Order: sequence, then C-alpha cells, then structure tokens
Amino acid sequence: MSLTRDAFLALDDLTIKEIELPANIPAWGGQKIHIKQLTRGQQDSYLKRRFGETRLKQDSKAKQQEISAMNIYGHDAWLCVKSCCDETGKPLFTDKDIDALNGKSGEAIGWIALQIIAFSGMKDDDAVAKGEKTEEQVVAEEIKN
Repeated sequence: MSLTRDAFLALDDLTIKEIELPANIPAWGGQKIHIKQLTRGQQDSYLKRRFGETRLKQDSKAKQQEISAMNIYGHDAWLCVKSCCDETGKPLFTDKDIDALNGKSGEAIGWIALQIIAFSGMKDDDAVAKGEKTEEQVVAEEIKN
C-alpha cells in the first residue's frame, strides 16, 4: 500500500545522533554534541551557500557574454546553526549565532560541519559540486553498493 499525502508529510524522518569531537582538536576534544539531519530545503540552501549560483547573460546583437557568480562564505557555521541540537532535536542556535560561531575554532566548526554533511547523506552532493566526482560516478557507486 502506498503512502497517502498526509502519511507522507507526517513521517518523522529526521534522525538525531550524538557525536564526540576528536581528541586532537584542542579544547574541544572529547566534547559531545547532538546533530540532526538536514531537511531537503536546508540541503539545497547549503549547496547554494557553498557553491553559489552562476548566471550567464548573452547579448547576441552586441556579441557580448557576461558570466557572474555569487560566492557566500560562512557555510560551516550556518550548518551548525541548522543542525546542532539537544537530545530532543531542539536547536541550540539561531541565525543570530552565526557570527559567534564564526569566532570559534575553525578546526572544530569545520569538523562538526563535515559530520553534518555525512549524516545528512550529502557527501556525494558535496563531491559533485566541488568537481571531485561526476554524477555518473555517484550513480555507478550507488548501483554497485
């Protein structure tokens, strides 16, 4: 039997887990924090924040081409705001905390952000966006596994 619309939308499908920061990160090693998987919308927002959007404008009469890209930084702190939570899933931070998180250890915040990406099933999205893998390679690996 297929899910109904209401049953589909009512699914509680975002998992929470506790992670422990590695001992080699000064002041943070051994500390524990909970993270929650990102929603699809948050994943899309992250990818736009991380890799920007490229726009191409062509003027065939003037034979001109204009390419513009937007780069946004601070995505690791943004990921922490969206994912770090207590054991019940209540967020620890708000968007107002991004600047404060950007003032913390880059190694720690970066490590937490990588855990969030992996836990949210986005490692391959990240690799494709960086050009480290092609979409075809990702599909081939999924079929193999």
